[in-house]
Amino acid sequence: MLILKGIIFDFDGTIADTSYIWEKVDRDFFAVRGMSVPEGYVDKIATMSFIEGAIYTKNTYNIIESVESIMNEWSSHALFEYSNNARLKNGAKKYIELKKRQGFKIGLATASNPEFYRPMLEREGALGYFDAFADGTDDVRGKDFPDIYLLCAERLGLKPDECTVYEDVYKGLMSAKKCGMKTVAVYDEYVKYYWEALKKEADSYIIDFDGE
Repeated sequence: MLILKGIIFDFDGTIADTSYIWEKVDRDFFAVRGMSVPEGYVDKIATMSFIEGAIYTKNTYNIIESVESIMNEWSSHALFEYSNNARLKNGAKKYIELKKRQGFKIGLATASNPEFYRPMLEREGALGYFDAFADGTDDVRGKDFPDIYLLCAERLGLKPDECTVYEDVYKGLMSAKKCGMKTVAVYDEYVKYYWEALKKEADSYIIDFDGE
């Protein structure tokens, strides 16, 4: 019988209440260039790493600044919020702690970079629960592909079918599912328009960690 040994969490929108940060970053970025956030933009870059998102944005919308400048602009807008104001979702820390006590290995697979997630996890007292990280600094494809989940599982010392992935993004959840991992959909207000589809594809779902 298959025994699940590991849990891999996404970060933004899954355990972290941070989607509002990137909504504002996107809005401000395009506003100073006389644009509104393009339709479909958020969905398109949601599964990309930080650098992939910057390359896509520069090439698609003819941004004159370099990829490095775009990333620096995004970072300067977001880092203060991550370091000072952003929080884990209600009940998330307690939930992760419980799973750790139950003997699961805990991983984080996120397109975000360490300078965003690590200070926040440390401030929230949750960093020590994690056994492995795979993030936007790793040389893997975006979450349209299973690479980052497979890398995180490998760093946990586990096979894909020994892991459960918690995700709020549809394409990410589908990638994890296709490589043999169990999946749990996590509700986030910023992806509510495809919540029913997410629930349908996932093995189970969580509306909020307090009520599970």
